[in-house]
Amino acid sequence: MDIAPGIPVERMRPKQSMTFKARDGCAVDCYLTLPENAARKKPLPLVVLAHGGPSARDEWEWDSKVQFLASRGYAVFQPNYRGSTGYDWRFPVGDDWKFRKMHQDVTDGVRQLLQSDWFDPQRVAIMGGSFGGYLAVCGAAYEPGLYRCAITEAGVFDWTLMVNAARREQRESLRYEILLRFLGDPKQSQAEFAEISPLNHIDQVKIPVLVAYGGSDPVVSVDQSKRLIAETQSVKKYLAKC
Repeated sequence: MDIAPGIPVERMRPKQSMTFKARDGCAVDCYLTLPENAARKKPLPLVVLAHGGPSARDEWEWDSKVQFLASRGYAVFQPNYRGSTGYDWRFPVGDDWKFRKMHQDVTDGVRQLLQSDWFDPQRVAIMGGSFGGYLAVCGAAYEPGLYRCAITEAGVFDWTLMVNAARREQRESLRYEILLRFLGDPKQSQAEFAEISPLNHIDQVKIPVLVAYGGSDPVVSVDQSKRLIAETQSVKKYLAKC
């Protein structure tokens, strides 16, 4: 039985399952989708699609966003970085809350792909929503020169702001207790929170960043995206005066 007759199967692109080594030697699973007529002699533009969560994962299944990008000629890379559901056994204990390591996993996968001649290192973009949006801005801030642009949807860019927002609503949610337990108290761990918050490194962002958000998001406050936009504009104005 055809459960989705509106989808032309012949136009869909296959998703390949792959594995790469992170910088600490851990194996990271990922998926790669190539557009039609992909050829080694014609390096492809690459879109890094980071899933949200981080306690979620990408699956070997049909994905409308992936197929849309592939239909436009993009290769799509989906890394199941540490913290992804089902992979706790593969990484050191506690790494499911090591956000910079998750970012490094994504970076390591991208750089290894770019070692081949299938992809154009001058045309690499990164995008994602929620925690994937956080990773997209991490890529823009922490990896200058790697990406051409970034797209973030309802991302978290300041984890101190995230913890404080959760504290104000703790009567309705356990999020504050969870964040406090695994990330710590931002008052006592200022350096650690600064390290994992790309908003504190916004001066390193040299590429265009498309910011999308919802005004009524119950998980990530709209203030995260508004502050990202405001800080980015402030840096641009400062640099223009220099």
